[in-house]
Amino acid sequence: MPVSGHTIALVFRLSRPRTWAFPAVSFLLGYVLTAGWNIAQLGLGLIIASFVTAATNIVNAYADRKEDVVNQPRRVFWLDQMGQKAAISSAVIFYGFSAALSIYLGLAYMIVLAFGIFNSAFYSLPPLRFKARPLSSLVSFSGAVGLAFLAGTSVTGHINVINPMLWLVTYFMFTYGTVKNLPDYSGDKKAGTKTTATVFGDIRRAVRFTTIILISPYIFLVGLTIMGLLPPIFYVELALTPLLLFILYNMWTAKSSEGFEKMHTYGFFYAISFLLFTLVVSSPSLKSLGIVISAFLWTLLVSRIHIDSRIESRDWEHKSNPNRSSA
Repeated sequence: MPVSGHTIALVFRLSRPRTWAFPAVSFLLGYVLTAGWNIAQLGLGLIIASFVTAATNIVNAYADRKEDVVNQPRRVFWLDQMGQKAAISSAVIFYGFSAALSIYLGLAYMIVLAFGIFNSAFYSLPPLRFKARPLSSLVSFSGAVGLAFLAGTSVTGHINVINPMLWLVTYFMFTYGTVKNLPDYSGDKKAGTKTTATVFGDIRRAVRFTTIILISPYIFLVGLTIMGLLPPIFYVELALTPLLLFILYNMWTAKSSEGFEKMHTYGFFYAISFLLFTLVVSSPSLKSLGIVISAFLWTLLVSRIHIDSRIESRDWEHKSNPNRSSA
């Protein structure tokens, strides 16, 4: 497909720019904790984190076409408009640019990036397709944050996998991965896809499981702090529990997949808030505050102008089943 404004717009939409914030903030967190505030290196790292995430989402749209016929039919429409070959080509370009730019960040960073690209591609693609199994899906999904954090720390030339901050943000993302499966319960069930939601006989059991999982990062955080692996200042992160309760309330009161999708949107802002709050607690400064403001402005802008390929309204469900029952 020739490159045109329409093609670029489709690439941008399918790349889901809202989700770029997760690896970008995580990279920034890891980098700032170990290397400070070198603007040039930070800029390269943020571009690479965004490009790899863009490629991940495009590959996922390509590989999940069967499920998205039910879950996100508009995404299928946009994918078909673009063409599957063009979608894969754009993902390869994103991966290629990321690999080329990584040369300027050192060998250790390049090694971590190689694992990141591998995880990104085979999260959705066969033969590995990590997302096809509930546990491997969560492990791979958490890598979007964990590997980005590790990449940030590796710019110094060392790969440190025993950093307790790495464990905290990775485990948090591991648990958050259960949230995104709830809105897609019906489509995944019809497609025979096993997720942390569809392994349960009904969605209410999945909600109970997700509730327990979402609470556990705070127990993990307290445990790390008690053991002295994190400084006591991290107890401040418990201030985010009211946001968690708000998410749980919306989860338990959701009556349809559209309701769960709305909860998922709230959950997105909760998750990015956790990462940003961790940055501020770890490195309190005006620069950190600027990053927080910038990240929220970006995510709010992208959500406000509706350019993300994941649609919250799910108005196709209204048209196909105006008297739809609870999910």
